[in-house]
Amino acid sequence: MKARTLRLSLMIILSLLFGLNCLIHSSPVSGTDQDASEIVKKASPAVVRVEVRDGLRRIATGVVIDKDGYIATTALISPRNEKLMVVDHSGNRYEADFLGFDPETRIAFIQVKDKKLPAVTVGSVRNLVPGSWVCALGIAPDSGVTVTQGIVSSVTENRLRLNLWITPGMSGGPVLDEKGQLIGLLRGVYSEESPIVFRFRDREATGEGYVFSQAEAPASGMAMAIPVEIVLQVFKEIKTKGKVERGWLGVSIAEDREGKVIVTYVEEDSPAELVKLREGDRILKIEGKEVKSSDQLVSEIRNRQPGQEINLTIEREGKPQELKVKLGAVPEEEAQRELELRFPGLFRKSPGIPRLPEMPKLPGMERFEFELGVEHYRFIGVYLDELNPELSKYFGVPEGRGLLVSRVNAGSPAEKAGLKVGDVIISADGKRVETLEALTDQIQSKKKGEKIVLDIIRDKKKLKIEVEVAEEKRKNWPGIERFSEGLEGVLENYHQELKKGQKEWSEENPEKTKMAKEESARVKPQILEARKELTRDFEIFWLDSIRRI
Repeated sequence: MKARTLRLSLMIILSLLFGLNCLIHSSPVSGTDQDASEIVKKASPAVVRVEVRDGLRRIATGVVIDKDGYIATTALISPRNEKLMVVDHSGNRYEADFLGFDPETRIAFIQVKDKKLPAVTVGSVRNLVPGSWVCALGIAPDSGVTVTQGIVSSVTENRLRLNLWITPGMSGGPVLDEKGQLIGLLRGVYSEESPIVFRFRDREATGEGYVFSQAEAPASGMAMAIPVEIVLQVFKEIKTKGKVERGWLGVSIAEDREGKVIVTYVEEDSPAELVKLREGDRILKIEGKEVKSSDQLVSEIRNRQPGQEINLTIEREGKPQELKVKLGAVPEEEAQRELELRFPGLFRKSPGIPRLPEMPKLPGMERFEFELGVEHYRFIGVYLDELNPELSKYFGVPEGRGLLVSRVNAGSPAEKAGLKVGDVIISADGKRVETLEALTDQIQSKKKGEKIVLDIIRDKKKLKIEVEVAEEKRKNWPGIERFSEGLEGVLENYHQELKKGQKEWSEENPEKTKMAKEESARVKPQILEARKELTRDFEIFWLDSIRRI
């Protein structure tokens, strides 16, 4: 028992600090490495490289899951009219057919017919627990198979959180257990809702194309995978129906300053419009369960079937209301559009700004224009991961949970203050911080140069460290509400000036008054249509806050 505990402890510590990366052709240096090399030798024939060519290569990894040549991969390779190619472990190239993808799990399936590609052995996540050993396989841009190994951090019914490093090209690759069986499909590097120091990034440029390893977020040492049971469930639906049917409400949502989920847009002829859900409504509960985030609500809706009725508790003008909604099915074009909006550079050029019609010049009409704002972003220079209760206890957190330091940026305030990889942060300025969001709020409330006092656990001993808060400035576009309000302001300003002109000139210039009135009626529909187009297209710039369900 002691030997098993010691071995598990060593695996956890080594995987946290180093990731234990190794190439398929590397010589094993320990018993665990030898096990990994045997597993890779057995499973690598089922691992393929997936390419989409549209003037620029898009590369990902895939894994053959069926003897008939069905391959699971990331939905980020979803083609439009481009050619889809598969390269096996021996370098043979095959053309593949695209079968479909699921926007919720971001899994896609393709097929290479009549080539007898070997399939991976399918396992299960039922016996996985935090600390279980796993390895992940991928195809590097230079065609070589790579493998990284680590441990399971947490297991839920719809995702695996893994403590291992992702190398370029691994998204869509298989996650294997110690028997070499498929237990999950890599979706990307794990990203929490409120990362401390890194910005959202949807691609990594490498040579002549994009390699999908960081579609979820920049590297943090934590990867996310979809459990094999869900992969097979999605495969069954796509194989038989060409798509995964998921619930659809027909709204865009965001979180307001109080953290409440608010409706920002209602689709025409959608289930939401049929029950008269409005822009500005707050969604408080779904089926009696409190809605704590937009991600939670998206998951609740998407994991239900079309035609299912749900009860929503909303707040409108300060008063609660109950609504019963019959969910629709996610439109086919919505699924592709969601990928294009979330990862615009991978599928199409950013949309152009539609031109507003010219308005008649009137006295006193002020020019209206948007300017880029400046966001003051404060940070300390660390990558953090939320620990579950079991791992928190393992690292010596006396009660509750902590935040594990998985990386410290060179030259950052955190490094200068002595913060180290493996430290666990439990409080900031005397307040408990069990989530990234809580610590982020504490840091953002500081001014540049101020210090934040962190209580940490190091080697199961409690220490205090003072870290100076740094700051950088970022340019950002105004939010969608501000953008719409600005367009409404243009209309309001225009009509105010028009009315003023009519009043002043009506007696002296009846013909001019008539002309201005006719011009107003002519351009108003064009302006409203342009506003609708702008609101839709500019969703690209604030996808971190706008979600569609």
